[in-house]
Amino acid sequence: MPVPPQNKRPHILLRETSSAKPFIAHSSKGGNTPPLPDLPRQEHGNALLRQLKDLRPLATAAALAQKEQGLESGLGLQVQFISQPNVELAFQSLAAERGKDDRKKIELLSVQQVGVYTYANVFVPEGKLDHFEKYVAEYLAEKKDKNNDPLDHKPLLNTIEAIRQAELRALWMDDEQLLPGDLDEAFWWEVWLPVRGNRRAVISDFRTLAHLAGCYVGDQEVHFPERSIVLMHGSRRQFSGSVLTFNCVAELRRAKVTADFFDAMDVEEQMEWQDDLLHRTRFAPGGNETCYICLLDSGVNRGHPLLSQLLHSEDMYTVDQTGLTDDAC
Repeated sequence: MPVPPQNKRPHILLRETSSAKPFIAHSSKGGNTPPLPDLPRQEHGNALLRQLKDLRPLATAAALAQKEQGLESGLGLQVQFISQPNVELAFQSLAAERGKDDRKKIELLSVQQVGVYTYANVFVPEGKLDHFEKYVAEYLAEKKDKNNDPLDHKPLLNTIEAIRQAELRALWMDDEQLLPGDLDEAFWWEVWLPVRGNRRAVISDFRTLAHLAGCYVGDQEVHFPERSIVLMHGSRRQFSGSVLTFNCVAELRRAKVTADFFDAMDVEEQMEWQDDLLHRTRFAPGGNETCYICLLDSGVNRGHPLLSQLLHSEDMYTVDQTGLTDDAC
């Protein structure tokens, strides 16, 4: 029979911190979802068709350049679909076509909301633009099945305002303020790459294209089931020099400084950074108007200059019989 631990403490239970309310199920109909806009079918359909046809020479040129570079992760063009204002884009339908070869699959790469618009970035493999042109043709013809039910893709096409070639800003998923305004300022990018059934081929193709653009790609990689992440150093002008670099990319962010940056410093340099931060920091005054946070931990070294003004000795408690609150671990 197992012996219970001698230092076991009772659970901390917070009481009277919530109120009960009856459950109300969300209806699949109605609610706050904006209604599908009623657009002039012929005018809207022909406008989308023209935009798709304008993409054809760009897609042909991209595929030709990709073949010349010997890329292996899929030939095609990244296209951006823009929603009608204040209308939810039916982006799930943009990647409806499936194939045995993932390199030939229309792939939804990312979706973001900016103001009243939704932007969906889609990789369209070589020869697959006609998939969307067929949608528009059936929309213009008001196609129906034998039961007279609509097959005109209206729930998708009436949510789309425009279709265009994706640009760098279409892939930027980070705070807009983190993207330098100076096109020639080099910085570290966090590049999220799709897998497309061959992770190594995608990463290899991106490294090739980034090198051609004059950018440096680090050796380290992080792998998730549907994405690979690498770090790249270069400027917006370099990275935007070729549309081919975009076709390998699902999302872009600015690489953030981690604790490793500071851990690698010697003590003197760490203190310089610490003093600089303290000089720029404005601490909230004490009192009932200031927010306080309760932290349960094995202890804390209150003497650290970055903590001393945030932790009051009279607010530190312990269950340890020694009465010590320092982190001795």
